[in-house]
Amino acid sequence: MSSKIRLVPRAVTSRADIEQLAKQLGWTHHRTTQKGERTPFEITWLSPDRGAVIHWIEDHLVRVDYLLVQGPAVDPAISSLKSRIDFHSSESLQEVFDETRDSSALMDALHALGVYCSGPFDPHLFALFRWSMNDPDPLVRRVALLTASLTDWLEFIPLMDYVRTHDPSESVRAQAETILDVMSARAEAVHEPDQSSHREGG
Repeated sequence: MSSKIRLVPRAVTSRADIEQLAKQLGWTHHRTTQKGERTPFEITWLSPDRGAVIHWIEDHLVRVDYLLVQGPAVDPAISSLKSRIDFHSSESLQEVFDETRDSSALMDALHALGVYCSGPFDPHLFALFRWSMNDPDPLVRRVALLTASLTDWLEFIPLMDYVRTHDPSESVRAQAETILDVMSARAEAVHEPDQSSHREGG
């Protein structure tokens, strides 16, 4: 089974840093994709054992630079990366939110949080999204909605539905409705094969 893990550096990490690291670890360059209006800059490598594909992504849309590691055997590549770069964890992200005091910093933290949450549902990180969706600043609430949509957590669906009908800002309600539609369609796509198999089996 193929895994997909996003790793968000805690400190500023440059493209040159990652390219140098790729040489040290013996990764094979596969392709470089230049930034477009709706697509990020991306460099892709293959690990020496071909068990992992490593992407360095500079995403101007969510304002986060990060690594995406995917493939049938990602653990060796992730272990090598974590021994050389300090990445965010669930605990470190909670610390960032605890220390955040203004809207701009909170939105930056939300972008990092949305990218980080590529794994299983985490109730503690979910609480950070939920708390941000009640922030006094409507722009913060909109960023919380947007970054929540980067996850695959179906637990957001009832929360989006609540925001869609109860938020005091019309623009926030409209964004919640759009994201709710996307998440609901995503949930239906996930469950549809199971239902089809069930019908075929009688």
